[in-house]
Amino acid sequence: MIQRKRRQTLLMTGFIASSILIISACSVVEQANQSLNYVSGATEYIEQVSSAGADLQQLATEAVNNPEVTEQIQAKIDQIQAEASEFSQLTAPAIGESIHENLVSYNNQLTEVVDRFETTIAEQGFTAENWQNTGIPDLINNINNLKDPLSGLGN
Repeated sequence: MIQRKRRQTLLMTGFIASSILIISACSVVEQANQSLNYVSGATEYIEQVSSAGADLQQLATEAVNNPEVTEQIQAKIDQIQAEASEFSQLTAPAIGESIHENLVSYNNQLTEVVDRFETTIAEQGFTAENWQNTGIPDLINNINNLKDPLSGLGN
């Protein structure tokens, strides 16, 4: 009788221990998936903002001689604003919080600068001087510089 109870106790303990291990493993897998999803989303944001920034730089050069390009500039500004808004909805995993904080800071700055530039275009039209004073290329460069540390989170 005592051996039977010990046996049941050992079986129950083994069952509980294996259940805990399975639950822990699921949690680790879930955290890894969250990290990969964040890295993927943030990397996509960086690439899209970098691409839009390069396009804006090219359009800004063209707009000096062709005022009709201003509409294309507005479209790129709208794209950057949409990307910034979408990025702000991402939740960073604990391991990527410092990188995320930097990205959020640059994202907020970029949104503010783009909004001001949009107002300037509406009030004064596009000028090379207004473009140079925006700081948009520098902010996009700062955002792009976070791509390497971010990719390290996915490894």
